[in-house]
Amino acid sequence: MLLELKVANFALIENLTWQAVPGLNVLTGETGAGKSIVIGAISLLLGERAAAEQVRLGAETAVIEGLFQVSPALRPEMDALLESAGIAPDDLLILGRELSRSGRSVGRVNGRAVPVSFLKELGRYLIDLHGQHQHQSLLREEEQLQLLDAYGGEPLLRQREEVARLYRQRQACRSALEALGRDSAERERRMDLLVYQLEEIQKAKLTPGEEEELLQQEKLLSHAEKLQSLVEGAYSEIFAGSGLGPALLDRLSGALSALQEAAAIDPGLQQAVGLVESAVTQLQEAAYDLRDYRDRVSFDSGELAAVQERLSQIRSLKRKYGSTVEEVIAFARQVGEDLERLRNSAAEAEKLEKELAGLEEELSGAARRLQQLRLEAAARLSAAVRESLDQLSLPQAQFEIRLKEREQVAPQGVDRVEFMFSANLGEPVQPLAKVISGGEMSRVMLAIKVILAQQDRVPTLIFDEIDAGIGGVVIQSVAERLAHLSRHHQVICVTHNPQIAAMAEGHFMIYKEEREGRTVTRIKALEDQERKQELARMLDGGSADPISLRHGESLLERAERFKKNL
Repeated sequence: MLLELKVANFALIENLTWQAVPGLNVLTGETGAGKSIVIGAISLLLGERAAAEQVRLGAETAVIEGLFQVSPALRPEMDALLESAGIAPDDLLILGRELSRSGRSVGRVNGRAVPVSFLKELGRYLIDLHGQHQHQSLLREEEQLQLLDAYGGEPLLRQREEVARLYRQRQACRSALEALGRDSAERERRMDLLVYQLEEIQKAKLTPGEEEELLQQEKLLSHAEKLQSLVEGAYSEIFAGSGLGPALLDRLSGALSALQEAAAIDPGLQQAVGLVESAVTQLQEAAYDLRDYRDRVSFDSGELAAVQERLSQIRSLKRKYGSTVEEVIAFARQVGEDLERLRNSAAEAEKLEKELAGLEEELSGAARRLQQLRLEAAARLSAAVRESLDQLSLPQAQFEIRLKEREQVAPQGVDRVEFMFSANLGEPVQPLAKVISGGEMSRVMLAIKVILAQQDRVPTLIFDEIDAGIGGVVIQSVAERLAHLSRHHQVICVTHNPQIAAMAEGHFMIYKEEREGRTVTRIKALEDQERKQELARMLDGGSADPISLRHGESLLERAERFKKNL
């Protein structure tokens, strides 16, 4: 539901804020006041095409923002759509559109920049706009199918779910057969491949952590000569000495003797003696360790080659079966399980083929029963729409719902649905989107929407001048249908008709005023006397006289009585 609309620097609008209400909202005002500009601003939030000349003269950027309450019934689809764009789902959404004089257009959802096409995709869950700006879910084939099924009621919806259930079972059975291989030759080929893969991995006798150990061995073997030289040098410096002087251990031992003699004179040096004694001991142990390490290290080209060959074998297996040794081992376990299943698959395949044949027959029968329920619902809905169109001053209109058969059964059955329309007697019906005019569209959509009000999930419906070209008793019928519709949806209606305006829960007047030598469009919520005056103006086309005021009051009273009886 639309909660608030903010528009800045758009056409004649300098700065406008409108807080819509639940139920029926009407926008009235003099011709040219800017009612269609407000609707045009909303259409831009829904991803419609923008033009640079829509930016108000003297401004560089036009900004439009709409605050929407998300319908709980639409949360699953909308949450998935928002998450696909990296936007956190929320009960409230702020849709924004910025137009620059340079022609650049930016869409935003909750402050995050999005393509304008995403606004259009999101907008179809929020608003249906009928009239000169077309944003109509009822023109989409998939939406027509959803509405027909909803109109068909619980028996049809249960049958549709049965078709979907059988479809899922059939697909699962097909997948199981494909995993086994649909014929014996395919299964044999699959088994040969699995046997080869399993034997290749098993022959390698891999162990977890082996690759890391081999890499360390390769590093040591590759640098054995350098390691031996470095360790030998360190050992000589510590224990054997070099041409540059005595061994480090001998020099440290001499220092220890001197300290021991000094400590005999001054016991305060005893701690230093202990530390040097410890250093001598540790240095001796280090020298022994280095000697042992030196004796162990040797360069063996054969051992290095064997390690490198094993590493090459492991890398080859990883390229085929997993990114780590552990994944290759896990792959081998899975291959073994698959191979075991395939070895017993002949009987299983025969069983699955019988099950699939049964499911195909069940699915076909369920789809035919669903089709019959749809045909019955289509006949009832078509008749109801034609009757409603007759009351909306389209007495010659023809409306049909046709079912076309898909080549294959889908989760929703075998049917494709198309709403067909002709405004004139003798003219053949054609798909709704191809033949309907703007004025007819609003009335057809109103007729359908009223009938399907409780099933239609789009929360906000906008009718732009739905009263164009009709009057008298028909207008009263239109007003009553809008009132019915507003019990299940938020309805926004641009109108010049006082009978429609009298039905509103929220009556808003669009008007122009001059400010600093410029014309600006304003919006005002009307209450009590102001509303009566506006209805009087709409009745006589000029200033409100006492007769027009009384007439306006009577319209409001009649509207209130009608709404109380809804």
